[in-house]
Amino acid sequence: MKNTSPKADPRKRYFSKKEAIDFGFEVAKSNLIYFISVLVIAIVVVGFFGSLQFLAGRNAMLIFLVVILRTIISLVISMGFIKISLLFVDKKKTEISDLFYIKPIVNYFLVSIIRGFIVLVGFIFLIIPGIILSIKFGFAEYLVVDKNMSVVDSLNNSWEITKGVKWNLFLFGILLFLINMVGFIALLVGLFITVPLTMVANAYVYRKLYSQTTLK
Repeated sequence: MKNTSPKADPRKRYFSKKEAIDFGFEVAKSNLIYFISVLVIAIVVVGFFGSLQFLAGRNAMLIFLVVILRTIISLVISMGFIKISLLFVDKKKTEISDLFYIKPIVNYFLVSIIRGFIVLVGFIFLIIPGIILSIKFGFAEYLVVDKNMSVVDSLNNSWEITKGVKWNLFLFGILLFLINMVGFIALLVGLFITVPLTMVANAYVYRKLYSQTTLK
């Protein structure tokens, strides 16, 4: 199988936080109706399965089935948001149906579980290692959705493309958190701008860093 591991001098990797946020804002503003639509659909669908879990009462089998279905649909929508964000960064046409992207669901699920466990262990021992690990493996899911990579390759390549920029990514994460706090304070309505902004800005940074690598 062809090796698609990105390699390049990590000292030369760079991205502009302002450029990413400005791009995310422009995309979110220009496609506000689309983003409101997909966000509302996602909320309704996930909420529907939450209601089913409540209606299942104490029936253990029904609760188990609903939890499985809710987990699957949450994974599908999560992949869909990444796919949509990448399509906007690539200036390609998007559809509402892109929200339901299912192709790499098994690898996506495994990567999410493994990455979450690794980060959790880092937080248990010390806070700082947990933050660093969260940053280093932060693009693993993007690599699964974008490149259909295996679990191991996506984790390894996420570690690789974030070399030399972890502190810039840390500051970028703080900025996005503050932006979403402003959206939350603005009677929650602002989240319909700040959430898409965050999605697209993250995808923009992923593309920027990946483009600064060479593939063997």
